[in-house]
Order: sequence, then structure tokens, then C-alpha cells
Amino acid sequence: MDLQDLIIDNTASIEQNLEENTITIHAGDSSKRLSNILTDFPDNCYVDKKITGCGGTTLVLRNHIDYVVLVPYINLLLSKQADNLGIVELVTKYGEGDDNETISQYLTDRSRPRKILCTFDSLKYLLEVPGFNPQEFKILIDEAHTLINLGGFKAEICEMVLQNYKKFKSAVFLTATPTKRDYFPSALVHLPLCTIEWENVKAVKFNLQSLEKRVGVNNSLFGLCMDYLMGNIEGNAHIFYNSVTEISKTIDKLRKLKDPETGKDLFNPSDIRFVCSDNRTNKKKIKGNVGERWGDISAITSPVKKINFYTATAFEGADILDEEGQTYIVIDDAKDATKIDFYILVPQICGRIRSTRFNEHIHLLVANIPESASMTKAEWKSKVQDRIEYSQKRLDAINDPNANPILIADALIAAENDKYTFKDEETGSLYVSDVALKAELQAYEALEATYVVREIEGAEVSNEGYSTSFRELLTDESKQIPFAHKPTGINKLLNGSTQCFSETMKEYCEARDLKDTFKIKLVDGFDDIYKTYYDELGHDKIKALDYRKPNIQRAYETATAKDDHVTVLKALLNLKKDQIITKADLKIQIQSVYDKLNIEEKAKATDVSNWYKVSETKLNGKNAYKVIKV
Repeated sequence: MDLQDLIIDNTASIEQNLEENTITIHAGDSSKRLSNILTDFPDNCYVDKKITGCGGTTLVLRNHIDYVVLVPYINLLLSKQADNLGIVELVTKYGEGDDNETISQYLTDRSRPRKILCTFDSLKYLLEVPGFNPQEFKILIDEAHTLINLGGFKAEICEMVLQNYKKFKSAVFLTATPTKRDYFPSALVHLPLCTIEWENVKAVKFNLQSLEKRVGVNNSLFGLCMDYLMGNIEGNAHIFYNSVTEISKTIDKLRKLKDPETGKDLFNPSDIRFVCSDNRTNKKKIKGNVGERWGDISAITSPVKKINFYTATAFEGADILDEEGQTYIVIDDAKDATKIDFYILVPQICGRIRSTRFNEHIHLLVANIPESASMTKAEWKSKVQDRIEYSQKRLDAINDPNANPILIADALIAAENDKYTFKDEETGSLYVSDVALKAELQAYEALEATYVVREIEGAEVSNEGYSTSFRELLTDESKQIPFAHKPTGINKLLNGSTQCFSETMKEYCEARDLKDTFKIKLVDGFDDIYKTYYDELGHDKIKALDYRKPNIQRAYETATAKDDHVTVLKALLNLKKDQIITKADLKIQIQSVYDKLNIEEKAKATDVSNWYKVSETKLNGKNAYKVIKV
């Protein structure tokens, strides 16, 4: 293949360095699509395209070459299928045999290029389809970093892909996640590393918030969702969090908020979208936590909502269209599903929301700073090697015929929960993956990387955030920007947490003054004590009492005590219509009545307006009130 023949844009260029085994494509303006720059990718290479959304799969689906496009997830396959818009006739494969006949029939028509979309784990079934000959096809392995990142995909499926790609006429491994040749799987180390260089890219600005101890991811997520649903933050939230269980818990808290007048949901479940793998396990888990009405699993191609949650099934390759979308990534190092793999996947999530005016900004919510962030590369490598060695020794002990059966049983349980140990699906035997160390070192490299996105016309320009590495963001508190507060005030009350009364009282009073009926309903439906205090005392008096509950409670009790004695009180004061009395004398008379009725409040002359209509006047030159009406 003459590499120069691949270029169709005269502003682009391509060069090859045989000594370093590299290819560099100078693509030019990042707003262009690859299909307007190239006719195809070079044969048999590993392509680092640098940015998402540049049309890598579109290029191979719309060129003149017979292609199999391999993707790791069904949702990604569906997204690519939807993005095709029916322009190219193609078929899909993501199961054992239901669509074999359709594919076989499709293969017989050579009048147009044949294009097949297939998931990683369905490749073995595609190879068995009658009439399918891999030697007639070039294969694109999309999101190729998953072949290294064990946290992102099962090692046995990745190895199956690596063992079969040579059956095809040629292969291209494509990713936007920077991958060093040092960490390539052994089956790929001979391939040229093809890098696409772009102009007019923008460095991603990260807003990283490291959560305080005991605050919790879910409390902060609840506060963030409430801010969006109540209109405190503009745009739509797109939250990437690889935990069906934890997302369900957040949705459940929103589901439980009711309108006090109607008893109906305060929020509409149609304002919340949950994209995850649509399988029996997830359906059961979501239904158990939030019910069907609130726990409907959405496809990646469904319309965006005010709140959008995504698990790993949508982190890579999928196109999300939302000009008002803001990106949030949740990382919790205490949970295997939500930790190290995110550092590999973050560059995939950057730019995942196409055409958003917030594309330059990514918000990172981090709980439990990753262990590797506090170590040098050498220290981390040594620790991982020790752990892998221990995993291998445990497997050796399990396979020892003289070992104690009880100890073997315990070791088997431990091995099945070990991140470096995998089961061969065909033989059932356990093994330690040979790419385990590479996966951990690649994740470490990702901690020290910086990322870029395409320029988008009309995108917001702001100095907020930091364009630096995760490692620096995680370890330098001066570069951490809080954005998802732990719930305070009304949000904390609704979250069911032990809440600060004064925060909620202040926010409630402000809502009443502004006639914010939505916030008022939120609080009244949960606890009507705030309404009771406001109705009796009013905002000015509550503010004067510093919104403190003991002060407000005493003032309320005094006010209601006076209401209970109002008839006796007026009888004791015995003021008459048109009577004029100085304020000083009136204060003394009111205090005398309070004392007789055991009302624990210091009298003020202005208290008279609670029982009489009065006007200000003078009596012998002194300030006085004239009783207008009883």
C-alpha cells in the first residue's frame, strides 16, 4: 500500500518512520471529519486518533472496502448503527445465531461494499456464519485500548480478539486513548503506531472535586441532580458512573419526593435517563431499587433528558447529541468497577457529547484518591508485580494435588474475586493474565497525561478549571474546584440526612419571599414546621433570630401564647377607641399584662398593633399612639 494514496485532502500529509515503526498523519483542522481527509486507514497498524468525534468508524463504514467493525459493547454498536442514518447498507452481529441467515444473504451481494458491525464477544459467532470468509474483509477493532485495560473488558474476550484478527485480510486497531507501545499486548507489538495529529484543538479543562471523608458520592450526586432539576444549574447533566446500584440509589431518593397537596411525584421520571447494559441482572437490580416507572433502561440513541446517567456501556464510541450537555465523571477508588478503568476511559468520555457548548469542560467527582496517585511509577510497578506474583502463587497452590482441600476452597473464592485472575470460558481453568501488569502501568501513564478536544463553533470559552494531569489534580488541593456540594439546606433535608435547621429555614424563607412554589412544595411536603414558623413570625423576625431553631421556637411559643390569651390580654389593657397613650406608658402597661399572663417576652410599645389599629401621634410632646380601632 502506498500511504500517500490514502490522502484526499491536499492540506493533509502522511509520513512513515520505518526505524521507529511509526506512521504520522497530519490531519489539519480538527473540525474536519476523517472521511474528508483519508480514503482509509493504513493496513495493519495501531491508530491513536487523539480526539473523539472525528469520524473514524464513519470513514470505514462509508469507503469502498469490505469491512468488519468490531466494538466492545452492544450500546456502542447501536450508536454506530444509528449514526449511519441508513446511508450505508450494513448488517449487525451481537448474538449467537438469530441473524445468521440475514448475514449470509447479505454477503452474497457484491454490488456494493459489505459492512458488518459486530461486538467483541460475537466475533467467534461471526466467524461461524455460513458464507463468511474473513480473508475477504478488513477488520477495524474500535476502542482498542480495551485490549489492554482489563478493567474495561473481560480478558478472555480480549484475548479471543487478539487470537483471531490475523484471519482477516488486514486489521486496524483504533482508539482515542493514548497508548504507549510498551503496553501493547504481545500480539500487537510488531504493528506500526499510527498517530493522527490535529490542529485547532483545545486542552480539556478539568474541574476536579475530591470529596471529603464521610460525605459520600451519593450525597453529592443527589445534591447535583437536585440543582439541575430545580434549575439552579443551566443545561443538562450527563453523569458517567460505572455503578448500576449506586445510580439506582440516587434515583430512588428523587423518586421518594412527593407533592404535599396531591401526593404525586415532585419530579417527573421522564426527566431522568439511565443508559446501561440492558440485561436481566441490571433490570432486576433497578426494578428492585426504584421500580419500573423510574428504572426504565434507555438506549444510547434515546433523546437526552435533564439528568442522564451512563455506565461503562456508553463510555466509548457512542455519540451523544446535546448542545446544552455538561459532562460529569464519577471515580470512586473504593469500588473496583469505578476506579482505575476511568483513567483509561476519560479521554473517551471527553468530547463524547457532540456539539455541546461546554465541550472544553469536564467535571470529575473523586472519592477515595487512587492508591497509584501517591506513588512514583517505579513504586507502583513494584507493588503491582508483588500482587500479580501473589495471585500466581495462589493459583499454583490451588493446582497442588497435595494441598489441603479446605485451603483450596478458600483460595478459589479469593481467586475468583482477584482483579488479575481470570477464568478460561472453554476449559474452566483459572489463569493470571499476561497483560495485567501492562494494564496497571497504562493506567498509571493515563494519570500523568493531558487531553484535548475538537474546537466546536459557539463553544463556551472560560478560564475555569485546569488543563493538567490527573496526578497533579489529585494531589494538589489548590487545583480542586468544588461543584457538587454535599446537600445543604433544602437538598440536605430532602436527602434524609441529619440537616442544619438554619440552612433550610433561611432557604425556605427566601423561597417564600420569592414565591418559589416548587421549593415551597418540596419542603412543605417533607416537614411543615418551616411553614408554621414562617406563617407566624415572618422572614424579618426569623432573620433577626439568625435562623436558629431554639430562638425561633421560643419566639413562636411566645407568639402563640399571646394568641391564646388575646381576649384576656385586651381586657387587661382596656384601651378605648380614640384613646391616646405615650409609648413609654404603653410599654409599661403591656409588660404588666405579660407578667400576669406568664408570657415570657419583653414588652415593646409596637406590640399594641397586634390587637389594636393605631396611628402615631404626640402627647405633651412625647411619642404616642392613638387607638383608631379595637
